[in-house]
Amino acid sequence: MPGMAVFLFLAAASHTIKVDHHPLRAGCSESDAVVARLEAGQPVQVKFSLAGEAQPCFLVWATVDGKAVQGYVPASVLAGSEEFERERRAARSVEVAASPETGPAPAAPPLKLTLPAKSLPDFERVNQLLARNQNQQALGMVENLLRRWPRDPGLLALAGLAAYRGDQLGRALQFYKESLDVQPDPAVERMYRQAQRVAALDKSREATYGTRFLLRYDGTVADAALARVIVSVLEEEFARIQPQLGCRTDDRIVTIVQTREAYARITGAAVWSGAAYDGKIHIPLADQLQISPQMRQTFGHELVHACLANIGPWPTWLHEGLAQKLSGQSAHPVLRQQVRELAKAGKLPALAGLGQNWNGMSPQQAALAYGLSLVAVDLFFEHNGFGLRNLMQNPEQLKGIQDDLDRRLRE
Repeated sequence: MPGMAVFLFLAAASHTIKVDHHPLRAGCSESDAVVARLEAGQPVQVKFSLAGEAQPCFLVWATVDGKAVQGYVPASVLAGSEEFERERRAARSVEVAASPETGPAPAAPPLKLTLPAKSLPDFERVNQLLARNQNQQALGMVENLLRRWPRDPGLLALAGLAAYRGDQLGRALQFYKESLDVQPDPAVERMYRQAQRVAALDKSREATYGTRFLLRYDGTVADAALARVIVSVLEEEFARIQPQLGCRTDDRIVTIVQTREAYARITGAAVWSGAAYDGKIHIPLADQLQISPQMRQTFGHELVHACLANIGPWPTWLHEGLAQKLSGQSAHPVLRQQVRELAKAGKLPALAGLGQNWNGMSPQQAALAYGLSLVAVDLFFEHNGFGLRNLMQNPEQLKGIQDDLDRRLRE
């Protein structure tokens, strides 16, 4: 049978239902169970379009009786589906390549540190702390080193990076400038310009603190009351996710709520991105939105990224698969079937072949990568007795697990 493509628009606009009391089903067939009933005019968020049916079938999210639900509806009942399908048909199919066009982002040249050898253990510890987003502790260690070598350009740049990652933008700019004054360096210059750009664009000037979170927000999209609700939701989601992964929060997790325009310009995220984590959680909001069940799931998704980064380096497929799984998503049988059909036909890369940087993917390539990652993580939970916490504590086991999942995907 011909391969069926899955298309995912993570930041798709809301659509509405055209037919009153229409069933939201667990699959695309009329024989599939009814999950809920949707009313005419009800907004839904399109996540997937499944080709290969008699007519296109869409996976959507909706809120029914205050609860988030997801299920499938045919194109005929979805207002705006024609535009979605035009975009889908105009885009290149994910099936034309054996793997998504992705790979690690070009690495910045290493900082030119001139420290005496006796300080290198401290430097290695700073790197470990930065990798795990323990930025305040890293900055404190660098500042101690700067008392001994106050004019070292590499140390000054490292202090700038720790301050930037710790959301101390003014101090970061100062450290970067001092480093460049001592010794020009292209890598430091790029970090300095990025910090300047963020300072100019980021209007998230209000702040609210929680036990584990520092929330900065733009007053045009959130007020103080909504900010407190967001912090409360973040704390609840972290309390739910943390025991599953075993991450720590020595520093508060910086979360930034901003307009969609500011989010796009500051993060440089792909057009299909609905949120981002780069050491800080970035969430775009429309004007004064309430926290919907879908937004709670978005917070959970990004918190999984923050937790995994705190534990150690992990491949992107595991990041994205776990972020989907632990925020409440699961791979529908239709998606699993499609992924396996593509794998058997040799149209899927091995998990390791998905690369680390997905930001340059088209929406269609992202669909394939996210779908494959979610199915793989589902298979991990079903067939691997090793356990998630054990994997987090024994990362050397990942290679064998990854090979096993690749084999299961092709079965």
